[in-house]
Amino acid sequence: MIVTVLLMLLTVPYELYSSYCSQETVDSVYTEFCIQAEEEFGKDASVGADYFMADWAYGVSLLDLSDYFLDRALESDVDDIVLRADCLSLASAVARLRGDLTSAIGYAEECLEIDKESGNEENISSSLNNIAGLYMTYGDAETARKYIDEAIDVEKKLKRNAYLAVRYGVAAEIYLHLGLQNEALSFAEEAFTLDSLDNRAGKIAVRRSQMAEVLMEMGRDKEALVHLEAALPVFRELNNLNSLAISLAQTGEIYMRMGQVQNASASFEECVKVCQESDNIYIESRGRNGLWNLYRDTDPRKAVLHLERYVELQAELGNDTATEQMQAFNVKYETLKKEQTIAIQRQRLIWAGALVAMLIVLLALASVTIVLKIRAAKAVEQKNALLVKANVDKDRILALSRMNIPKEVSSELQDIASREVSMPEVRLTSREIEIAELVSTGMISKEIADKLGISQRTVEVHKRNIFKKLGINNTVELMRYMQMRFEKS
Repeated sequence: MIVTVLLMLLTVPYELYSSYCSQETVDSVYTEFCIQAEEEFGKDASVGADYFMADWAYGVSLLDLSDYFLDRALESDVDDIVLRADCLSLASAVARLRGDLTSAIGYAEECLEIDKESGNEENISSSLNNIAGLYMTYGDAETARKYIDEAIDVEKKLKRNAYLAVRYGVAAEIYLHLGLQNEALSFAEEAFTLDSLDNRAGKIAVRRSQMAEVLMEMGRDKEALVHLEAALPVFRELNNLNSLAISLAQTGEIYMRMGQVQNASASFEECVKVCQESDNIYIESRGRNGLWNLYRDTDPRKAVLHLERYVELQAELGNDTATEQMQAFNVKYETLKKEQTIAIQRQRLIWAGALVAMLIVLLALASVTIVLKIRAAKAVEQKNALLVKANVDKDRILALSRMNIPKEVSSELQDIASREVSMPEVRLTSREIEIAELVSTGMISKEIADKLGISQRTVEVHKRNIFKKLGINNTVELMRYMQMRFEKS
């Protein structure tokens, strides 16, 4: 029946409604999705309806509402593994938009595991590309390169030009970040060629901007300018404000290096105007920095105005990042304290129960002792996992305290991070240690499998066991744990 009478008339927490999203709106949209999910997913219709709602909420920028339905979907049992992978992919996108890259990577890696189990190479390619972009945003370009290289290999087999062009475009940005300019230019040119074959005007313009960025790094400004002059009219026509702002900033930087002050000024000023329309403070800061450098010797008054705004934007960017990471830390810190309290209470109950049992049933002493040992071992394992998590979070806080954030916030973070948290000796098998060490060098599962002569599936099983023993969620936290382990030894 229409997903068990719309899950007994869906009730959404009141605080998730807004002026745009009333209860009537949610009820109406959910009713439509329940009918669609019943036809498409059968017995998994309730999860399918929650996924449709989460996707709809994400599309209209209602992230809290999207999180609510995603949590419901991911906590439910589902037979359709492709549907679960879709939920994980959407959860990764929401987490990325919130700035929670660790969670985003964790969701994306779990999604990739499901894609590989199902053997759907199109989904595998998409997940690999997504993870590469996340690691790039996280600042780990070397790991990002491994994922995008694998995505390109998969996409070449599928022979889908449009998607292969996207993979090449991502590879161009990653390789440029690694300082591999020739390789980056080659990828950008390959993407440009593929998009040109299908006459995708918007994509062609984006590839021109990418090629220009690489050429600028190589000192080939005139060639870069030719590409930008061809791309700018396309961006204006398509109203692609983000790409337009980037290309205007690039053009301004080239004109400034050429000594063409008037052209540089016009490009930077238009860049700033476009950024203000689209609320793109990151690219606006690039344009303001260009105007500051342009006028610093000829018009100090104007230069100072742009410098002040540039500093404000940088502070805003830094504060946004710091706030997001502080919120994530606070949630984990409070959760850790609650888990430790519960663990202690459980341990006390176990010992109290054991004493009562020994007094009442002496004949059962041997069996009770065995049970206690098993439970104690589990408690120690849980405690060790909590301590590992605490050390990982402490390492994140130390990194955060070194950011360009207000002194009082930095001092508070350093005070939190300075509290003593012992690093436990978690028992890993020799094979698990070997795999953990290879992961910490940046190797992905496929490379580890090839090196050890085992299946990729076996590597994934070992990784999941390691995550469980250490109480962590993904490879980023595993890398941090191994780094601290080596520092300790």
